[in-house]
Amino acid sequence: MANTTIYDNPSFQKILITTEEIILEKGCRKTTLRDIIERSGLSKGAIYHYVESKDELFGLILQSKIEKMNEEFHQAVANSLRESASKPFGVVSENFDSRQNKKDAANLIFVYLLSQENEKVTNILNQVYRYSKETGIRWIKMGQENGVIPKEINAEKMAVMFMTFSYGLRVTQFLSAAEEEKIELSDIFKLLTKTLT
Repeated sequence: MANTTIYDNPSFQKILITTEEIILEKGCRKTTLRDIIERSGLSKGAIYHYVESKDELFGLILQSKIEKMNEEFHQAVANSLRESASKPFGVVSENFDSRQNKKDAANLIFVYLLSQENEKVTNILNQVYRYSKETGIRWIKMGQENGVIPKEINAEKMAVMFMTFSYGLRVTQFLSAAEEEKIELSDIFKLLTKTLT
């Protein structure tokens, strides 16, 4: 997968935004690179400069969402040093809010990629997983440094457990229409913190 610096590129941002729009209209299976090229107005070469396939592009969208969440998390940390140290973790919860994300392209992409059975997609998902895990470990360590998370918690184990719950939450949100079945990520975070101490 590409380096995160590509997310700053306006052409790449246009590709991501256009792809998400088309996915929300047509679904992942029916979205093609040709659709993206036509709607974005970018050349075929511009698209293929970044990706070789739509599945790779979908993986980059997932990674871009994590990158955006990471930026928002660090912004919240910077803004809350004098306020509540737990506020940054609310950013993570908001990004998984079931009421807002039922029709989120990232949820559709995640479920679509899980349904694919080929080595390239498995590699894409593994890269997204590793990136998510590393980001989660950094957040947990930051929480420990700021007294929000107990220092005795193993950051790597908590990151893996958090990801297990959040990935499961994505699938649950995709499948369930019943509001009473919705679980807030903040509740999962509290449960994990209690379980690991």
